[in-house]
Amino acid sequence: MKSMTGYGSCDLETGDEVFSVELKTINHRYKDFNIRAGKKLSPLEDRIRKTVSETMNRGHIDIFIKYTQNGVEGFHSEYDRDAAQAYMQIIDQINSEYPQIDKKITMSQFLSLPKILKDKDDKDDNDALWERFLPALEGALKMLDQARYAEGEIIKKDFIDRIGFLSEKITQIESLSNDIPKTYYEQLKKNISDYTDGIIDEDRIASELALYADRVNITEEIVRFRAHLGSFRKTIELNEPVGRKLDFTLQEINREANTIASKSNSFEISSIVVDIKAELEKIREQVQNIE
Repeated sequence: MKSMTGYGSCDLETGDEVFSVELKTINHRYKDFNIRAGKKLSPLEDRIRKTVSETMNRGHIDIFIKYTQNGVEGFHSEYDRDAAQAYMQIIDQINSEYPQIDKKITMSQFLSLPKILKDKDDKDDNDALWERFLPALEGALKMLDQARYAEGEIIKKDFIDRIGFLSEKITQIESLSNDIPKTYYEQLKKNISDYTDGIIDEDRIASELALYADRVNITEEIVRFRAHLGSFRKTIELNEPVGRKLDFTLQEINREANTIASKSNSFEISSIVVDIKAELEKIREQVQNIE
């Protein structure tokens, strides 16, 4: 079980190139990418997205990639030799024709002339570039995965404790539910006795009690409640994305809790259900962080 929150990074130096990859993930209902790869690596964005998708089922991920070559970040310019020679011929011609003009020109002034510097044609083979870059991405993904697994384990332990709490509460409810018909029977007898001068029709009471016991019986709801708890326990042990499954199971547990409260007609049971629903809300908040 993985959390959707994590961090991973990797710096890889190969020849005169350095690839720096930083990955940050947070919870998101769907799979959402934000890639900042720079001009050099922008042709690889589709491959980057596909590679990350192999280890990430959903969540928002920020991917920051820094590329440097010869210690210079994002420098992909070269000078135009033909343009430089043409400028020099013009400068020499002007100097010969107008000797009175100051002949000094600095390198920075010369390089600032139009078309002297131009973007280098990136003739690098994308396949070759990808092969050099991929180990850096895989290194960052490995670190990210380890972080997400580690946080997932922490959340799993919290789930186990909270499911244990819910198990205790449903056992309390089951114990109380066994006394509901008996309590109703005693109260019914007392009410009838008060209004009939002690004359009680036991057959009528038995019939009424049977109808009431059937109406307030919550055995099926308790069985389903426990079954959903068992399903939740099994799901958190799966080595696959389980967030949506857990969310659905919580909805089923909550539905059974509501039915138990409404059918039981018991203040004590309703109070326990309030505790159960508060705990379910805490679990639900944690489930939002699970992939």
